[in-house]
Amino acid sequence: MLFRRNINMLLIVLLLSLLTACAQGEEQGIENEQTGEVENDAEVEVDLETEHQHEHEKKETMFQHVHGLAYELSEPYDLHLGTHHGVFRINPDNVWRWLGTNKHRHDVMGFTFLDEETMISSGHPSEASNLKNPIGVIISKDQAETWEPIALHGEVDFHTFEVNASQSGVLYGIDMSGFYRSEDFGYNWELVRAKGLPENPQDIYTLVSNPGQPSALLAGTKFGIYQSDDGGETWGLATDEETLISAKAAYEQEGTIVAYVQGKNENGLVKSTDFGSSWTSLNLQFDDDAVAHIAVHPVNEGEFAVGTFKGDLYRTIDNGVNWQVIAKEGKSIVD
Repeated sequence: MLFRRNINMLLIVLLLSLLTACAQGEEQGIENEQTGEVENDAEVEVDLETEHQHEHEKKETMFQHVHGLAYELSEPYDLHLGTHHGVFRINPDNVWRWLGTNKHRHDVMGFTFLDEETMISSGHPSEASNLKNPIGVIISKDQAETWEPIALHGEVDFHTFEVNASQSGVLYGIDMSGFYRSEDFGYNWELVRAKGLPENPQDIYTLVSNPGQPSALLAGTKFGIYQSDDGGETWGLATDEETLISAKAAYEQEGTIVAYVQGKNENGLVKSTDFGSSWTSLNLQFDDDAVAHIAVHPVNEGEFAVGTFKGDLYRTIDNGVNWQVIAKEGKSIVD
């Protein structure tokens, strides 16, 4: 179908550029900006705040790639951005803070909050870290100052990572090795057969579970939207006329999700209160970009934030009537 050809061309360009850049970062390590040489572990341990204060201040408003976007689940409900080099906290006034030290500024893929105190992610370790690559499943209980592996360390890199928005003990992850499910907050994982879902993980763009029914799932794929009602064990094609590029469920609101949809009937950022059976536009659409990650505010029903493949961040507090640009091409916009 025409929509599939268009969507595939767009996503191939965006995803390949993202994956290539990530791979280069993993292979090259952290380079000295003046000499271009790779620093050793001892050198990297030196805190940027004391040795390169000017560069640190500049980097605090810059980032590489949107790898996760989430509001914290308790006051002050600040927005958090997971990136190729750690986590940023962004308050409502668009004041940014880069969290943690070099050793714990990992490439946090699928970054989100597990509960009010706990961040969770997957991905790759910082060059200053002694953790295995891939990093498996990691958590932080001190606002990204430190991270601890809790499962599959050295085994998986969940680029697609889903925590149920009502029952956070139920998690799903997709790695090149397959489809995984956890029912104990990410400490133990089961490799699920996922019968009927496209076999190539690169053909799966996003995964979202219903806040009221954690075993109900939607997957946006190259071939359309797939649905599962049994925790990912079996899947069926819900529609081949549109797909989900990214999706996020609303905290403790059954059936409510926000998604970036492209297809025959819907295009752009949309909201559903019936788990994707119908959509309402949130008035945000791109011609040569797409939304890679979405954050849904846990209290303010009309507040959402999105990050695009090209590194732009937008926020709305009125259900998409107005959108504020808070970053452009990986650089924060401070009012």
